[in-house]
This record gives sequence, C-alpha cells and structure tokens, in this order.
Amino acid sequence: MRAWPLLFAAAGFCFVSSQAVGAQHPNRNGVPADLLSKLTRGVNVTRWFCYTKPDDKAHFRSYLGDQDFAAFRRIGVKFVRLCISPDVVYRSGHARGEVMPDIDRALDRFSRAGIAVIWDLHDNGQLKLDEPGHDDSGFVSFWQDIARHYRGSRERQVMFELLNEPVFMRNPTVWYALQRRTVAAIRKIDPSRTIMVSGTQWSSLDRLADLPLLPEKNLVYTVHCYDPFLFTHQGASWVGDPPKGLRQVPFPSSPEAVASVIDLQPEHDRASIEDYGRKHFDANYLWQRLSIAKDWSVRNHLPVVLGEFGAFPAVSPPKSRARWFAAMRRAISELGIRSSVWGYDDALGLGRRMEGGKLWLDPLTLENLYGVASRTVQSPVRRNIVGAR
Repeated sequence: MRAWPLLFAAAGFCFVSSQAVGAQHPNRNGVPADLLSKLTRGVNVTRWFCYTKPDDKAHFRSYLGDQDFAAFRRIGVKFVRLCISPDVVYRSGHARGEVMPDIDRALDRFSRAGIAVIWDLHDNGQLKLDEPGHDDSGFVSFWQDIARHYRGSRERQVMFELLNEPVFMRNPTVWYALQRRTVAAIRKIDPSRTIMVSGTQWSSLDRLADLPLLPEKNLVYTVHCYDPFLFTHQGASWVGDPPKGLRQVPFPSSPEAVASVIDLQPEHDRASIEDYGRKHFDANYLWQRLSIAKDWSVRNHLPVVLGEFGAFPAVSPPKSRARWFAAMRRAISELGIRSSVWGYDDALGLGRRMEGGKLWLDPLTLENLYGVASRTVQSPVRRNIVGAR
C-alpha cells in the first residue's frame, strides 16, 4: 500500500491469487508444495518494520506478542506479508546489516508458529525507481545482499517480494526489465528461492493481462484490490479528492443509495459520487473483478496471490463496510483466492492495537471477513470501529 494519487471507481486495484489453481493444475510453476500450501489465508503485518522509526530496536524486538500469535491461530492465518520499509533496511543500494538480526528474529517467531512469510520490500516511493533516468543498479545490488543473507536457509518459509506496488505509469517496460534482471541476479546466488513478482500501476488487476511472463520457475505473481476505490478509500488522508473528501459513501451503490448522502459530499465531488451510484458496484462486481485474476492464473498455470485488500473505516457506514467484507469473503472463498488483508495492524483491516495489555481487533472485520466472533479472539470487546491511520 502507498499514498496513491487520484485513481478511483471502475479503475479497480486487485492483487489476487488462486488457491484453486493448485487443485486444478499440478503444475505449480516450481513453487515448493509445502510453501504453496500455506499461501492461502494471510494478513499484512504493516507496522513491525514499516511505518515506524527506522532504528527503534525496542520496537523491532517486542512488537507482536503471544496474544497476536494466538489470534493468528484463531483466524487461521497461514502466511504473513511482512512489510519492510526501505527506510529501515535499504542504504545506498545495500542491505543495512545492523537491522537484519531483528528481521530474522521476527522470522523465527513466525516459523515457530508454522507461518510462512512474504519478505516484502515495502517501497512507498522512497526508492524513486520510476523517475526518468534513475540508476536502478542499487536495487539489484540490494537484493543480491538479501539473497546472500538467506542463501540456503528458510527456503520453505520465506519468499521475496521484490517491490511493493510498482507504479511506472509512463514507462512500464522499465519495471519489467528491472524485475527480470533482479530475479536473475537473485537466482544466481540463491537458486531455490521463491520470488513474488508484480505488474505495474500499483500491482493493478488491470495490468495483469499486460504482464510479461518471466522464464524462471518458482515464481508467484501478485495483484492488489481496493475496488471500488471511492468506497474503500473514502476519507483517507493519503489520497486525492475524491475519495479523500467523501463520507458515508454506501456499498453496494445505486442512484437511490447515493441520493441520500449526496449533500454530505464536497460540491466538487458530487458528480463522481453520482457516477459511482449509476455503476451499481455490488458483490457480483467484486466477484467478477477477482475472477479475472483467477482466470489468468488457471490459463497460465501460475499461482497468484491477492496481496492487499481492505476498506478504510473512519467515515464509512459500518453496515456498508460489513457488506463489502462479506462480499470479498464470498468471492475469495468461491474462487479459491490466495489472499492477505491490509492489514492485521492497520485500519483498513483488523486494526490491531493493545489497550491496557489486551489485544483489540476490529469486530466488524473479524465477523464479516473471517466469520469469527471477537470475544473468541480478544478481550475486552470494543464496538467502535478503529479510526484513521
């Protein structure tokens, strides 16, 4: 996830994968069966090594506790996407060696819990890779450092995700060439490592069809989904208008549904919200969007993972948000999508926080995405929805 500029409504972002592919097609693209079997239900861990101070050793060593791992068990988490910021781990084209022991201790915690890890270089624009004329050799040398660090170890637990949400709107071929070179450079050092690769435009579902397939095996492909964007990002401070200025936007959408809230919207956004109503975004729309990735996965005999999805709660109607998560749950289940919500510890998903030594997770998300009562996961139960990031 990153601070996106204005992209919304029918533009749909979907990071998707198909669990059904493994059942229908024995060809797993060389991904180890035991690792692939864990890429089913996941969560993004967003604030252990990302969105935090880059040198906070105390935080790195104590962030998640026993209550968190008990919650992972209760909701059936089999893998995490561990977001690691360049601010924490990247220095002038090389890995910061002083932080690697802290990351490895986190990996040990997940390993003891039987949880696989996507080691995600979670760039939010810091690396500036898509700036014209940018020297991207440092990106390759960084991943060579990471490959040397993990060479011959954790091969059935840890896979590398090269870059969070590559953009490259004007020059997608630059990303595809860099991705190809980086995969090849890693494989020369760590030949058995599973690697996650992505299309451009924020790992958009709509770019999946344009994604050149790499010749290497043991690759997993990824997309992100925040459809419809006007609903999932209403009130989000890190995006443009709309949806930044919107509030109480309903799901599903219809002209009648938006008519009752049109006066709540900024005047310059009302045409967008009226268009949102006319397009009738509903559960079937979400199913059709995710089915694009499922079909691509089956057609190409390649595993795909929905790496991010979620809906921001600050000004969203709770009943609409519940319907959106329930619709995503149904589509993910029926299509056999491998997926990880954004995030375990962020407001668009489970919104994890500690209150008086007790773990709090968003009851609405627990019930509608996982079918789990909050009292079985946490104590005490709070009924308000977690607020802004």
